[in-house]
This record gives sequence, C-alpha cells and structure tokens, in this order.
Amino acid sequence: MILSNHRDYHFFVPAMQFVLDCEGIIIDVNDSALDCLGYEREELIGFSILKIVHEEDQDDIHKQLQYLSQTKSNNVHILEFRTVAKNGLSLFMKEFVHVTQTEEGKSVLLITCYDITKHKRNEQMLAAHKRILEKITQGISVTLVLHELARTVETIHPDVVCSILLLDEDKKRLYHKAAPSLPKEYIEAIDGSSIGPNAGSCGTAAFYEEPVIVSNIETDPRWHDFKHLALAHGLYACWSMPIFSSTKQVLGTFAIYHRHAYEPTEEDLEFIRTFSLWAGLALEQAKMKREFLESKQRYQSLFEHNQDAVFSLELDGSVSSVNQAAINISGYSREELLTMNFQPLVIPEDLDKSLELFKKAAKGDSQHYDIRIRAKNNDLLYLTVTSVPIVVNNQITGVFNIAKNITERVEHGERIREMAYYDALTGLPNRRMFQEHISKAISEAKRMSSKFALLYMDLDRFKHVNDSLGHTVGDIVLQQVAAILQEEMQHKGIVFRMGGDEFAILLTPIQAKEEATDIAHRILRIFEEPIQINDIDLLITPSIGIAFYPDDGIDAETLLKHADVAMYEAKRNGKNGYYVHSNEVARPTVEHIVLLSDLRKAIKNNELSIVFQPIINVLTKKIVAMEALVRWYHPEQGVIPPNQFIPLAEESGLIVPIGESIVRKALKQQQAWIQEGLEPIRIAVNVSVKELQDQDFAKRMEAALKDLKASPEWLELEITENMMIYNEPTILNNLRRIKDLGVRLSIDDFGTGYSSLGYLKRLDVDTLKIDQSFIRDCPHSHDGRAITDTIIALAQHLHMNVIAEGVENDKQLQYLANRGCVEAQGYFISPPLKSEEAKRLLQKGIN
Repeated sequence: MILSNHRDYHFFVPAMQFVLDCEGIIIDVNDSALDCLGYEREELIGFSILKIVHEEDQDDIHKQLQYLSQTKSNNVHILEFRTVAKNGLSLFMKEFVHVTQTEEGKSVLLITCYDITKHKRNEQMLAAHKRILEKITQGISVTLVLHELARTVETIHPDVVCSILLLDEDKKRLYHKAAPSLPKEYIEAIDGSSIGPNAGSCGTAAFYEEPVIVSNIETDPRWHDFKHLALAHGLYACWSMPIFSSTKQVLGTFAIYHRHAYEPTEEDLEFIRTFSLWAGLALEQAKMKREFLESKQRYQSLFEHNQDAVFSLELDGSVSSVNQAAINISGYSREELLTMNFQPLVIPEDLDKSLELFKKAAKGDSQHYDIRIRAKNNDLLYLTVTSVPIVVNNQITGVFNIAKNITERVEHGERIREMAYYDALTGLPNRRMFQEHISKAISEAKRMSSKFALLYMDLDRFKHVNDSLGHTVGDIVLQQVAAILQEEMQHKGIVFRMGGDEFAILLTPIQAKEEATDIAHRILRIFEEPIQINDIDLLITPSIGIAFYPDDGIDAETLLKHADVAMYEAKRNGKNGYYVHSNEVARPTVEHIVLLSDLRKAIKNNELSIVFQPIINVLTKKIVAMEALVRWYHPEQGVIPPNQFIPLAEESGLIVPIGESIVRKALKQQQAWIQEGLEPIRIAVNVSVKELQDQDFAKRMEAALKDLKASPEWLELEITENMMIYNEPTILNNLRRIKDLGVRLSIDDFGTGYSSLGYLKRLDVDTLKIDQSFIRDCPHSHDGRAITDTIIALAQHLHMNVIAEGVENDKQLQYLANRGCVEAQGYFISPPLKSEEAKRLLQKGIN
C-alpha cells in the first residue's frame, strides 16, 4: 500500500480519511468516509476530491490544496468546507491536512475530516433566531421577515427549498407569501389551491391542523392531484407544518421541499417546527401592529389628536413641542412645558432609569418603560412611555416620548390584588395571603433548618358582642383589634385575619419557643385594657393557640389545625389565655376512631360508590367530561358526607386505596359506556397529596389503565392548587410520570390557594378549574368578574383548557360563554348522577 504506516495508524480511527496526490486526486479513502458519504470505494478512487466538495467551496479548496502540495512535509493545516454526500445532503467538515511522503518519496496529502454539521447548524440557528427576532421587534414588514425566514432555512440547508403559505380570510385556500427558490411556474400553478384531506402536504396540513410528512411525492396518495406539477420541477419530498396563532388558529403552513425522496429525522422535524413557530410569531406581531395602526387611524394625526401624551424632546431633554394630551396629563400649560426639561416631571426614584433610557433612545434604540411623574397639582401619575428617536436626514435630532396614563389601571390592579389578598374590613392580609406566607416560611425553614411559630387567636364571647350591640359595633371591634395587633407586631411578625373573629400571627424565624409565648403574654396584657366604642368600654379577651414548625407539623394544613386545636384548648381552660400545642390535646375523638374503623370496613366490603357530575362545552352544551365523585352509604348511619370521611381518610392514609378504587371504578364505567355505543369522554378524578406522596402512585395509575384497557388521554387527574406548596420530589416525579403516560392534569379550585406559573408550565397542566366562590359572584360582582376574567385570560395565553365550577344559573353560563370560558359544571347543568342516570343523560344530551 502506498502509505502502509499511515493506513495502519490513521485509517481505522472513527473519522473520514482521504489520501490525495498533489493534483488533488483521491488515492485512498477509509470506510468511515464511504459510510458517511454513501459512496462505494471505486466511485471515489481516481477522482478529484472536488467531487465531494460543495460547489460554492470548490474554488477555495482547489487553491488551498495547490498551496498545501507545495509546503514542507509533516506540516498540519486546518481547513473547513462543505462536503456533499451521494444523496445530495451537505455536511460541514473540519479537515486536518497532513503533508507527508509515500515510500517512493512522492508528496501526498493525508486528510482527516470531522463532521461539524450539528455545531455549524446550531451556530446558524442561534444567529438566525437573533436576527429574525430583531426584525420582528423592529417592526419590519412581515413579508420581509417571512422571506428572511425562508432564505435562512435554505442557507442552513442548501439542499432544500422552503415555502411559506398563508390562508385566505375564508380559511379555505392557501397562497404563497414567501418562496424565494420555488419555480415561478410551480407557484402560479398551485397558488390559491383549496385545503383538504388530499391537497398535497400543505393543503392537508392546514386542513387537519397537524404536520404532514410526505417523503415521496410520487407515491403518496395525498399528492395524487399535484404530483405532476412537483415532479416536473424536480421536487420529490415535502414536509409541511401548520403555522399556529397564539389562540391555536391555523394561519398557514411552513414547508420544506427536497429534490429527492427523503425521510426526515427527529432533528429535521424539530428544525421545521422551530421555524414554523417563528413564522407564527412574525404573523402575530404583524397582526398586532396592523390592528394598532388601524385603531390609530381614527385620529387625525399621531401627534395632535393622539389620546396619549406626546412630548417632542431635544437631545438635552428640553421640551420642544407637546400635544393636548400631554397638557391634560401634566396639568401644565403648553407655554410652561415648552420652557421645561422633562426631568423635573419625573419623581426622584425613577429619574436615573428615565435618563438612562432617554440616552439610549437618543442613540437610536427605541425604549419602552414605566415611570411615575408628579403633575402640577402634585398628583402621582403612572405612565407607560415609549421613547423613539426622531431621525431627520439620517441624523437623530431628538426623541419622541409617547406616554400613556396607566394610573387607573395600576391602581385597579392594586385594588384587585388587595381584594384578593387583603381583608376588606381590617385591611389585614387574609387567609389566601396567609397560605402564601406560611408556604414560603416552610420552604425557608426547610432550607435553613430553622423553626417558626404560628399563633392562632380567637376573640372570647365575640358572638355576644354582635348579638347584643349589633354587627356595626362588632365590625368596629374587629378593626380596633386588628390595629392593636398590627401595632404590637411591628417588625416581629405578620398578622392575618383568617375570617370571623379569628386572627393568625406568623413569627419567622425564631430561635426559641419562648419568643412565641412572650408575644402571647404581651397580647394578653394589651387586652387587659377595655376597648372604648361609642362611650362603651368593652373588655375583649383573646384565646391563643400556638404551634411550632417543625415540631407540630411540617405542612401548612397540619400546623394550622394544631394551632386551632391548641386555641380551643385555651378556651376550654377558661379563655383569656394561651395554650401550646401538645399531642395529648390532638388525640382523635372516640367518634372519629369508630368512624375510621367503619371506613376501613367500607373499603374492604366495597361499600364506597361513585357518582358522575357532567362537564359541558359552554358554547355547544355538549357533555365533554364527567367528574367522578366518591360516596359512602353507611349501613347504619346512612349517607356519610364526604367532608366527614375524606379528612379521616387523608389523616389515616386510607385515601390511597380509596383513590385507586375510584380511578378503577371510573375507568371501568367509562369502558362500559363505550362498549354500549357511547362516544368516549374525559373522566376527571380528584387526587390527594397523600396519594402523590406515594412513590408507586404513577405505577398504579399505569396498571389501572392497562388492566381496564383504557386510553390515558380520556383520564384527567385533578390536584388542588395548594399541592404546589409541597414541592416534594416524589410528588413532582409522580406528576411528570403521569404526564408521560398521556394522562391529563387539572388544577382544581384555581385562584384559592398557592399558585405558580412556573409549575403550570413545568408540569404541562392541561386544565384550570375556576373555584365556585368566584363564579358565585358573577356576573354582578365586579370583584368576581375581575378574578374570573383574569383566570380565563391566563388559561387562554397558556393554551390551557378552563372549566368554571359551581354554575348555578343561565346568566352565569352566558357570561362565561361571552368571556371565552371553554367548559362548565354545576347544579344548574346537572347534579352528580348515578351511572345509569349519567348514561341516559349522555344518550339524550343536556337540554
């Protein structure tokens, strides 16, 4: 062999190897190169290396090889160029060229090639992402952005042809918006084609709203009516991906053509999926821009008749002109403003930020930000400001500050938050805020291995005050008590009103339990003095229960329960005192023990049954799901309400077998309905924290689905919003495994507990259920509407289903339909039904 020593050493490394003579002719090639490029050895030996070099790189490589053949032996040079495989695919290669000599003394080039295609593609994708996002955010024409997208695809993959088609207004025909490399004749032939089940790759993808991958146009039936057009232009494969809006409406299709039959890899599919998302983003942005411009056309000019304030500023910040809205917002006259710099208007806390962003705008970078200003009448105003450079003859001569007064919106948002998280009577944080704070306290205490205290306080004989002096006086008492506690707890802890005459105090962190008992002593001493209301001295005394983390509980529910039990023990001991929780006080009652024993028997004897409450599509009124609810008929006591036995099941751990039994019964009934000819519908089942803390929970769900031959996509498991606070690996792992099975996940009673948008996306939640406490107040209550609308909008933006619970009348149902709520359930629609009643309702539908 010509290079036996090199062959032995080099030709068996896992890289492409070539030996070239000084003219660039291939003398030898290793198996790795043949496998990678798809050639036989005899197809390369004796041919120029340029046979496998991309045509755009051939001149450069030819010159490089001529130079290298004249260099000294044993020198190593590094080159980068594109190779072309036999099937036409381009590969990026990094080549190490070693100049050496044969045994006969002839100079040859030993080339070692490494495939860097993936690295190059990643670089190109990152650069393309940055470039396209910049164009989108800069407001460049959507046509130019889409052409840039198509050209970028063809640059990254030179062996493909890209096309972007958009649906017409009727959503029935597709028209080319960008196809820089498609033949003009082909575009004219298929432009305006109707979408349908066999309308090529793009028409079919738009029709079914799903990707359509055609690896061979010549044989695929979906191309029967169009293949002669494609094949005539050398197009043999076409992969098409729908372009979706943020509301999941199909806008068009993003397609890639190949000039030979070709099956995509997963990387290919992810590539086209990414570019279709970018196309959707560009179209959405264009739509928003178009709507914005159209709305502004109602005014005679952007400046004088703009409802937003417009300040034209010189580069030093002095005001050169203003519109009427700027005069109205600031309270200054036009003459006064024209003598001012914008800086005195901005409050000191926001001035540095405002100056920095103004300077950026003055350098050509538009800015958008929120600031606060002080009007002439000293009112504090919140503005959202867009600063754009004023360009004249390619020179920046000033800055336009376009300011919208969002004071009302900001204050409204603060009021909504205050209504949701603060007690209207006392102004104290409410129970919902308490849940957030204690969750954070638990997380922090776990992280720091520290402790904290929970004081739960109730006013003694407060009912007597309400009954004898009236609720007005009672409300004043609660307000004064709240103020006293707030004053006492400054910098020591947080006071919450939990409802009625009950208050909670969170002390975190503490070093010793005596800190909590000392505060309880001080509170008792404060209330030794009477409260004076309308010349009446009222002696109000509290009873206080104290529980400690982690000694008395490691979760919010347990701590609150134990503090509550301790508080009632303080009352039992004569009121006007405090009591520290102990396990003796928390022992279950005899009644609970008996009921728990009966519950075990009920599980063993299969006495627990399920009922089904229908969930309907708000618009069509069609039943789309059934929620399975557990019921217990005691042989002696009759019906036992769920709120009596479910807490016992939770505490004892019996909820785990109960939960599995409910799932299996619900799935069995679902399968029975399907076998009786009914269409499959979702079955929703509630899941408790205890169940998810069991590491085998997901396995049991998988076994239930397998045993009953049930499809996972028709099962939806409901977890409570407060479950998010546990953040336990076992719970999170179970939820991820459930999602991996294909089972749907729903957040029940959304809006009443702890919420985290990060968890919603990380766990891939499918459905949000609006708690009935919010629906109950709709549509008449402003607060109920505000919270309900917010949850519906959140679900829509996150592409989640949303269900309203507790619908009680037609007005509520109509209100939900108008707001875009997808599904609803409640007694107005139907109460929970036994399986036979539910089947009849499924057969005849909802009236």
